[in-house]
Amino acid sequence: MHIADEIAEILTQAGACAMGCAPIHDVPSSQTDSLESWLAAGHNAGMAYMANYPDLRRRPALLLEGAESIISLAFSYVPASQRDPALPYIAEYAYGADYHETLRHRLTAAIGQLRTIYGGDYRICIDSAPVFERYWAEECGIGYRADNGLIAVSGIGTRIFLAEIISTLPIATISCQSAESPQSRGEVPLECLHCGACRRACPAGALQPDGRVDARRCLSYLTIEHRGPWDNTGLQAMQTPAGRHTLYGCDICQRVCPLNRTAPPTEIEEFAPSHQLLSLTAEESKSMTQENFSRIFRGSPIKRAKLAGLLRNAANLLQS
Repeated sequence: MHIADEIAEILTQAGACAMGCAPIHDVPSSQTDSLESWLAAGHNAGMAYMANYPDLRRRPALLLEGAESIISLAFSYVPASQRDPALPYIAEYAYGADYHETLRHRLTAAIGQLRTIYGGDYRICIDSAPVFERYWAEECGIGYRADNGLIAVSGIGTRIFLAEIISTLPIATISCQSAESPQSRGEVPLECLHCGACRRACPAGALQPDGRVDARRCLSYLTIEHRGPWDNTGLQAMQTPAGRHTLYGCDICQRVCPLNRTAPPTEIEEFAPSHQLLSLTAEESKSMTQENFSRIFRGSPIKRAKLAGLLRNAANLLQS
């Protein structure tokens, strides 16, 4: 078996539904210019960290001495069950365990195998380094950017987590997908229809024509990343019917996308939703103490919003 095939097999066993590899190189100026214009427009809202480490974003080889290649991976989080639509909305990515910890644990074990077999050095990047994730996903051939700005993997859709491994191994260019993909079944992969459904469905017009997001109007940003009270722009978004039904995050641009209609549930057991989360109400959230918050959401992405954020979101749901 070729080294690239062996690496692909090990990483697929770690749970990746798609993976690819490419020689590491400087990121084109078109990508960095796009980020700079997005920042200049203030679309990052309170996420000032998005402007940090421009040199590392442009030159990912600086993240690991002797870096030769970068592996891009996708992991499905498609849930097997959903919350009752009558309950306030919680983003599907948060149904299970925190993907940062889950994927790092799985990839650390996989890298142990790679190091034993091939040697070399590796660095895992899961939102832990300034990497142009979507650029590398396309460069490595694991998916393409849909109109909602997210990477879509054929047969899976956009409900995926992205991760990267930077390595000192000069791995040949590879691209493969799991048995869930239509290519592996000999079918024609479904591609973005450019139907405009995602932009039309965005509650407050956060999704721009070029697929970029104005976080100041995004329910996901406003209910997860934003700290403290919302400004007038954020408040207007949160007072839309969708905003008044959102407890944590937003999947509207994904729920209306044809690419996500036939995706099978993830096989990653850590992402299975808990019964307690599936049944959580706005009233329970509004009366939550710090002790209960820490206990219920231990190891959950929802801890990102902190108790203060969850209480604020719940109050918005319950106001008359």
